[in-house]
Amino acid sequence: MANKTINILVTGVGAIIGYGILKCLKKSIYNNLKIIGTDIYKDAVGQAWCDKFIRSIRADSKDFINFINNLILKENIHLLIPGTEQELEVLVGNFKKLPKHTRYILNNKNLFGILHDKYKTYNFLEHHIPLIPNINYSDKLYEESVKKFGLPFILKQNISYASKGIAIIESKKDYIYYINIFGKNCMAQKKMDIGDSEYTCSVFGLGDGSFVNPICLKRELSQEGATKKATNISIDDELRYTLEKITKKCNFEGPTNLQFIKNNGKYYLLEINARISSSTSIREIFGINEAEMCIEFYMLNQIPKKRITKYGTVIRYIEDLYFDSNIF
Repeated sequence: MANKTINILVTGVGAIIGYGILKCLKKSIYNNLKIIGTDIYKDAVGQAWCDKFIRSIRADSKDFINFINNLILKENIHLLIPGTEQELEVLVGNFKKLPKHTRYILNNKNLFGILHDKYKTYNFLEHHIPLIPNINYSDKLYEESVKKFGLPFILKQNISYASKGIAIIESKKDYIYYINIFGKNCMAQKKMDIGDSEYTCSVFGLGDGSFVNPICLKRELSQEGATKKATNISIDDELRYTLEKITKKCNFEGPTNLQFIKNNGKYYLLEINARISSSTSIREIFGINEAEMCIEFYMLNQIPKKRITKYGTVIRYIEDLYFDSNIF
């Protein structure tokens, strides 16, 4: 496989994770890759970095798995990397139906239902690491939260991503408004003074409770919920210890994103994304190419090589890409 062409399918290439994965593949040391990209939109920007683009159907369609299976067989796909949370969820739930000759970047499938849900994640890790004080949904969630945390407090949907489904509650009126939008699958959290102390960390899990090539970025978020500015920082002993405790408990496999806030010297978990995150292209600039490590681990059966990282700041900006008018 080291010298043969590796056919890689990346889904959701019109979104920031998907086209971030494509850019990382294009910058990898491996030049024997054929990249097939899919997206539900015909004008998905990521097709500019694919060798072949195929328009997909929606992940919530009953025909999605058949579509993926037919594509895997037709294009002889060796490695599939999902680029959206929705597709990841469906692939995990239907793993037994997928062709077994292909490798899939799905992390710990057995824990997906826990890691996909913020409150279940908190319960799973409750006695292992520092956690932000929280309450699960109840009919008296507002009253209990005010009593325990005071105002303001944070209301979060148990299942959400890209910083959506999160609101700061400063009054009963705020609570009624957002709970009607979010629904009852919510948790309340103490509002801690984050300041500029929010971190997004990445590890490459080896499936046995260990990991390689950790990187931690102090970040600022855009209005869309993705990282707009990131500074690579040294991982101190407290953060490394926290990462080791979580990874040993969760047995991550492949790229994994963990988000923390730092308060009084401790790192408090915000959430775990057991997948490649939207910061993957930023990590590549610092020297951590997650897509490249997937090739080493899943295709070459190697523990990913130790990466040399550089330090500094990456700022995201908007750019323009031209397509011939005949394409669409």
